[in-house]
Amino acid sequence: MKRLLLLFPLMFTNPVNARPVTATVYHEWYHARETYCGQTYHHWGVSAAHPWLPCGTQVRVSHKGRTLTVPITDRCDCNSIDLSAGAAHRLGVPIDGIATVSISY
Repeated sequence: MKRLLLLFPLMFTNPVNARPVTATVYHEWYHARETYCGQTYHHWGVSAAHPWLPCGTQVRVSHKGRTLTVPITDRCDCNSIDLSAGAAHRLGVPIDGIATVSISY
């Protein structure tokens, strides 16, 4: 039992499900519109869209040494993750481009 308790915190500090994906940035056109999860999208806020992760899931996104935890607030029809402009800016992802990021959840 003690071994289980000692290993439990490691599950959260060293994610084993980290994987590289393509990240794109939401277009400004979606600003102030309702998301799939019922929230209002803020272009310069910190949020993301994912094709199958549940609403509210906290996803750790890493890019070039920067890491940010973003909530999933919308769905996207891609096999990657869509970041808000605020999240992309904090991670150093080009606002008008595409980047490869690492995500874990």
